[in-house]
Amino acid sequence: MKALVIGLGISGRGAIQLLLKQGYEVCAVDRRPQNIEGVEVYPEEALIEADLVVLSSGISRSHPQAKGQVIGEAELALRTLTNRMVGITGTNGKTTVVLLVTHVLTHEGIQARALGNVGHSLAAYACDPNPEEVLVVELSSYQLETLQTRCFDVGLITNITPDHLDRYPSFEAYRQTKLHLKNLVKEKGMFIYSGDSCLQLTESEGYWQAIGEASTFCAWQICQSFGVGWDAFNAALKTFKKPPHRMEFVTTINGVDYINDSKGTNIESVLYGVNQVEGPILLIAGGQGKGETFEKWKSPFLGKVKRVFAIGEAAKQIEETLQDVIPTLRCQNLQEAVRKAHEEAQTGDTILLSPGCASFDQFKNFEERGEMFKQEVRNLG
Repeated sequence: MKALVIGLGISGRGAIQLLLKQGYEVCAVDRRPQNIEGVEVYPEEALIEADLVVLSSGISRSHPQAKGQVIGEAELALRTLTNRMVGITGTNGKTTVVLLVTHVLTHEGIQARALGNVGHSLAAYACDPNPEEVLVVELSSYQLETLQTRCFDVGLITNITPDHLDRYPSFEAYRQTKLHLKNLVKEKGMFIYSGDSCLQLTESEGYWQAIGEASTFCAWQICQSFGVGWDAFNAALKTFKKPPHRMEFVTTINGVDYINDSKGTNIESVLYGVNQVEGPILLIAGGQGKGETFEKWKSPFLGKVKRVFAIGEAAKQIEETLQDVIPTLRCQNLQEAVRKAHEEAQTGDTILLSPGCASFDQFKNFEERGEMFKQEVRNLG
């Protein structure tokens, strides 16, 4: 049997490991030539015949090579794993919930591991799994597109707000992809949709949206299903550290706070970040747009955001959308934006990097963007 893997990122390489272990003859296609032992790697445009096609996370089913039997790397792995599993998706906050649940369970002596879109390949783990571990799996909409196996004991959606509209034909199509998680929970499993009133969410403009810090409530819903009591949950919560690049305080210089929210990659996440900051804000936003409009920023920014420093491919669109309401300055890059914001900031202001866009126009990922922001801020000091 011959298998073709499309894309050689973390998930693609994990898929190769598992396929080889399963006895497949494996080949791959990728934009960049790479040498992988035991695998023939072809340019992306090559036409390959295969019995099974495995998509790396982020590769669309519309890829020219995605023909015949097509599954994703996550589906490949989940077909083989027998662990108790939690599946978590949502537009915002899913990584924090995944890591918090893993932290709490571990704190309470329950073996747990975070996998999936959080940066750890499910397929690589499936090559040498520990059946005693609870797997807490972060799932992107891209991964959900190709998932079929009903394997989750608990499924949770943190929220669904517009995102990735450059990939999906409509918000409804994106929403339905997220809601597919419900079909992957076991018949006697538990499905939690964050619209539950106990999670303090409300329906607004046709979609579910957080009105507070919902991560803790989401994590609590999951942890109690594993027998964790409220007191134990709160004890573990005190030792939890949020992942970087999510409203991460960097430093204060001359009375000006600097906050790195590079993970704020959609319109709603920026609004959430702005609402968390007290006092005037100098906002650095922009990058690779996702087909969304920035009109929704106008009203909430009034009286909060003093100026927007726009960067990346979306800079022109941001400027044209906001300039009649919020002073907006287009900058060549992140370095220039940090420097100009620093020059303009006054005591009591906050310089906030919350892009509202993907990073791929100028950076490898949002982590690289956030690290550059922090380095530029350190250079100021």
